[in-house]
Amino acid sequence: MPSSQTIISMTPAHVCVPLARPLKVATFEVHAVDTCCVTLRTKEGLKGHGWCFAFGPERTRAMIAMARDLFANLLGKDPADTEANWEAMRKAVSFVGRDGISALAMSALDTACWDLAAQAAGQPLWKYLGGEKREIPCYASEGLWLNLTIDELVEEATALKARGFKAMKLRVGGEVNDDVERIRAVREAIGDEVALMVDANQAWDVETAKQACRAFEPFGLYWVEEPVDHEDIRGCAEVAKASNIPICTGETNYNPRGMRHLLVAGAADILMPDLERCSGVTGWRRAAALAKEFGKPVTPHLFHEVSAHLLSAEEHGVWCENMPWWECIIEEPMAFQDGNLVLSDKPGLGLEWKEEALREFAPPAGGSL
Repeated sequence: MPSSQTIISMTPAHVCVPLARPLKVATFEVHAVDTCCVTLRTKEGLKGHGWCFAFGPERTRAMIAMARDLFANLLGKDPADTEANWEAMRKAVSFVGRDGISALAMSALDTACWDLAAQAAGQPLWKYLGGEKREIPCYASEGLWLNLTIDELVEEATALKARGFKAMKLRVGGEVNDDVERIRAVREAIGDEVALMVDANQAWDVETAKQACRAFEPFGLYWVEEPVDHEDIRGCAEVAKASNIPICTGETNYNPRGMRHLLVAGAADILMPDLERCSGVTGWRRAAALAKEFGKPVTPHLFHEVSAHLLSAEEHGVWCENMPWWECIIEEPMAFQDGNLVLSDKPGLGLEWKEEALREFAPPAGGSL
């Protein structure tokens, strides 16, 4: 039987995770990944971890402030009471809104609670959730950015394939003809045996998205991701109806309610709930249940250190996004072998913060970088 635990403290850490180079997509450019790392501790001596992120130090300081505020709803509670704790946090933010900063901060705390609950049960999170799959197919999301030349794309795609990836994602969203040439070059470099996804990062209007999907048909794409603005649900549904390539969306929409809107409208052939925008593991699992209800596959956005555990328990789950942004602040990153993320038997999430890295990458207190 799991041992009862009592939450007694929460420690947040602001980490500006460095990137080797700027990363460009059609709608923004990334220079660093500002992250709120949360550690929950119990009276019985366990530590649980969770995190959320934003691009910008002031936004992350706002998430930390919200996490401190929300922690009042967890103090003295058993982390295994995940549903009750999640609902208490949602009720607490009803005045300021349950999306945005509230959802992101909730995610870090909720994920840490699930980590603690699984540890108290003496199980890895994937088993605690009822999962059986230890090897989770993943796709490389760390490269193939929009600021690379075609020669650089070919070199990078070839290297990812050589590392063992059986799938990878290419950023698109510029001129359609240019995107076609980028896709053609990558497809020729990796062959037909490697799955290829493309992500437009909401760059197109509806008619351009339709045109792009038609132009991309010869390349056997697994999905086209976020073709239009995430709030244009009707427009996305129109694109999905017209496209012979599956449309994958959901990462920028908030909470299970947002996922239901997409599914009811027919905007998502493949649903991509995001851990932090779904307010943590609890919300993500509800989103996955909705996808199953509507007969759609589910694929997670980022956070593979958590998402791989979640996919283990979802029979309708496809492809875990492998993004190594946070590996530099984790003591033992998740194992990767033959195109799969390999789940361990360590209790909970099986990870610890690398304390020296948290200190090294901490931004200046106050102000901007």
